[in-house]
Amino acid sequence: MWLEDLRRRWTEALAHRGRCPQCSGDRVWRNGVRLRKATVLDGERAVYVADVPVRRLRCGGCKARWSRAPEHVESSAHYQPAVVARAIARVVIDGGPTAIAREIGCDRSTLGRWVERVAKIAEPARLSRVLLAAADQPVLPALPTARTSRSARLTALGARALAVLALLEALASWHGLTPPGLAHTRRFVPADAASTGGTANRGGDSVMV
Repeated sequence: MWLEDLRRRWTEALAHRGRCPQCSGDRVWRNGVRLRKATVLDGERAVYVADVPVRRLRCGGCKARWSRAPEHVESSAHYQPAVVARAIARVVIDGGPTAIAREIGCDRSTLGRWVERVAKIAEPARLSRVLLAAADQPVLPALPTARTSRSARLTALGARALAVLALLEALASWHGLTPPGLAHTRRFVPADAASTGGTANRGGDSVMV
């Protein structure tokens, strides 16, 4: 039912034009529709969608061309931020990467790359300072506990990834943005913080960071 409602909203949104993001002009023309594939999160379940409609637009003034991202498909990556965030939390807290990868439809090694890339988005201490400055009060979210791995490095990496996710979620909530916080990384990560430098994409296992 959720996916049917989402498809309806996708169809309704195709009629919207808005203003040009480059010159702010209102002479915006529809320039066709392309279909893309994506895996989105429906509650606790990852759902593969083969025909997400993406509206193409162009400006009659400055001639700019762009596409409007459909609802719940914030990233150009196939696996959307909500799926990535949920998978990381599950594999770091509970383990079971093979079963989780099977449910999502990705390789087991992809989960490990997601954990590593999200952990590198920024130092949790930096994100904490951003949150404290935004909220103007000394309140930080309770961070979940990572499962202890046989590798001290992987345990630390998982704990850091969980901290990054929790802090991004808190920042998104404070600013009234829809979850997941991972979808709004570019808005919150300080320009000089350690990051992966954009949307990483290797073999379909992209992470929007």
